[in-house]
Amino acid sequence: MTTTQMWMAEGTTTALFAARQSLDTPDKSTEDGRFVYSGFEAFGKTRGCVDTKYKQELYTVIQAEGSKNRDAEAMKRLILAFTGEIERSARCTAGAES
Repeated sequence: MTTTQMWMAEGTTTALFAARQSLDTPDKSTEDGRFVYSGFEAFGKTRGCVDTKYKQELYTVIQAEGSKNRDAEAMKRLILAFTGEIERSARCTAGAES
């Protein structure tokens, strides 16, 4: 299992971010489109983690590469929790150049 945070240009959608980072095509998303996920990977867009100087927003990733287990609901719960923790962390306000 790997976790990642990445700064992307403001206005990027989570679906576009996921398409660039995914090992496969996530086939599920939350109603608001902030999170997309599949049975072994998930992508999220933070709220309030914005670098105004570089006009970037912070995104999150969890991937269980190589796992034979698939559980989309578990991946959804993981990305929601992980993104929430990132939003409360210093990483959120540190900016893209940190």
